Amino acid sequence: MPSTLELPARLASLERRLWICLVLAVPVSSTPLLDLGSGTLARPLAAFPASALLLLALFRMAVLRQRPCGLGAGFPLLAAFTLYAVVSGLVFVQVRPEEIFKGQSPFGSLIRALLTWLVGVAFYFVARTQLRSAADIRLTIRLLFYGMAASIAFAGFQVFAIIERGDVLRIAQIITDLVAVHYDGLGSRAQGMTFEPSWLATQIIVLVMPALIARAISRQDYVGVAAGRGFSRNLAGGFALALAGLLFSGSRFGIACVVGMLVLCSMVAISRGRALGAASLLLALIAGGGGVVVMSGLGAGAGAAYVVGPVLYVTGSADFGEQGEDVATGVTEALAVAGRVAAVQAAGKMWLDHPLFGVSLGNNYRYFGAYAPDWAFTSQLFTQGAKEGVGWLDPQSPEKGNAKNLFLRLLSETGLVGFAILAWFFLRQIFAGPARDGFHAYFRFATAAALGFSFLNQDTFVDPGLWIPLALCFAMNPISPAIPSE
Repeated sequence: MPSTLELPARLASLERRLWICLVLAVPVSSTPLLDLGSGTLARPLAAFPASALLLLALFRMAVLRQRPCGLGAGFPLLAAFTLYAVVSGLVFVQVRPEEIFKGQSPFGSLIRALLTWLVGVAFYFVARTQLRSAADIRLTIRLLFYGMAASIAFAGFQVFAIIERGDVLRIAQIITDLVAVHYDGLGSRAQGMTFEPSWLATQIIVLVMPALIARAISRQDYVGVAAGRGFSRNLAGGFALALAGLLFSGSRFGIACVVGMLVLCSMVAISRGRALGAASLLLALIAGGGGVVVMSGLGAGAGAAYVVGPVLYVTGSADFGEQGEDVATGVTEALAVAGRVAAVQAAGKMWLDHPLFGVSLGNNYRYFGAYAPDWAFTSQLFTQGAKEGVGWLDPQSPEKGNAKNLFLRLLSETGLVGFAILAWFFLRQIFAGPARDGFHAYFRFATAAALGFSFLNQDTFVDPGLWIPLALCFAMNPISPAIPSE
């Protein structure tokens, strides 16, 4: 049996190993090892090491009487949002009819959403307990890069298989099935270790780009760490990897977001006299544009019709068929966003109908039919198949008509009250106190921009890629004990 003095040291060593496993597992966002039903695709592999870390934290508190240090800031706001979501949700579902839709009652949907929320809070709690020093912060940023590098490399193999077809594509599909649950098989775009290409792009935006942008502008490796040997080479390699992942994914939203981030951060850098940093970001932007041109000749990734089609349509060079073809059909084929637009409009109208408290957490999808715009049912723009359209209205289909937008989800489900609580929490975690140095200032600015963009394209609480960047920002802030203030 280990002595009383040896046990905490062994626990710390085990926790460090589990944390490394958790961070490296973040890119696997939809593992088949978690069987949560056909309607749930957010199944993070990181949930396994996170559960083990939670058990160890409970053991420390209950048996060893040890309490984590510096956890006070932020958690009262999380507790307030949780309490508000429970109370407002219960009140709302009590006054609504007990209608079963897609196998769930309003109360069941509320409970399911609260469970996913608690899973997300658990990821944040674990991250806060493990980011205790500057060394922990540096290690986590490196591990996120390594994990994403593996996912991007796998995406590169998927693109190669898509181009080659035949046995290579079948092998790639088999490996992909072992890593991720997904909607469709490999078609023209790569998904890496996630369940769809847009998630791969979102992970690159949130987990990789902030550190690269902060390094490019500040000319530092980390907080308080000056640029080391090979800095320019490593920075160029990092941007090349991130841009390659975006090109492999062929995510229109992801590409647009990165363009927005690079332009925005370049403008900030120029305004603060960081001309070299701005030039680095603009060079990356030009390189990405060149990559799109190269990929267009391959017909895969960013060169797929899914990406190139809208550009051709906007420039007027696309051929949508014989004269007399309905213009709306051409737009649909080029943009393929009708379902998302309808869901956004429905969520917006839902919020305007319930502005303060929403329709309860987890329940906006069941009211899509009541709030969907008329054109969704009278035009050809809403005839894309079961996933986006008919399936959202079918009580038996697992597909749910939501906007895939966290801003609209919070507003429609929790109203202005819930949105304000959670927005204040996010802002406090990212921007608490003055920046320590240039890297810190640009890292948290880029993280805020990345999260803001990502919230426009996904709405799940379960993804650890949402919570770890928040914890990293908090650990760098002056109110955190992770980096002692001078």
